[in-house]
Amino acid sequence: MSAVFQVFYVSRATAAFDNAQIQSILQASRRQNARLDVTGCLLFSGHCFAQVLEGRQAVVSALARKIAADPRHVGVRVLSEGQRDDRDYADWAMGYLYDLNLEDDLETLLMIPDRSPAVTADVMERMRPDPVMGALR
Repeated sequence: MSAVFQVFYVSRATAAFDNAQIQSILQASRRQNARLDVTGCLLFSGHCFAQVLEGRQAVVSALARKIAADPRHVGVRVLSEGQRDDRDYADWAMGYLYDLNLEDDLETLLMIPDRSPAVTADVMERMRPDPVMGALR
């Protein structure tokens, strides 16, 4: 498999989101990502988002800029970006994880930059595909 570009960011929702709104975001993301050959995972904790996107660098960078401008969230903070040998989310046009227990970790990533590397690694590990359980939905 060829090298891919991966971006991981966190942000804060500007309003409350119900399950129907999240599902609408996921459906649109999955359609668009399949067309663009982008894979990844979205995490929502009730107040914050975290997302990993991976694919060709130009495509992922443009998509990340578009997402950052979306008024449904603010305070977008890119915590990790760069080339990787392989995709972590190769089978997911867009996986999804809803986890209220990660709210504090996401707030930490948004508010305390010096804690970011360890917390970033922990959150990204929670978002990775489980080879036994399959995609998070």
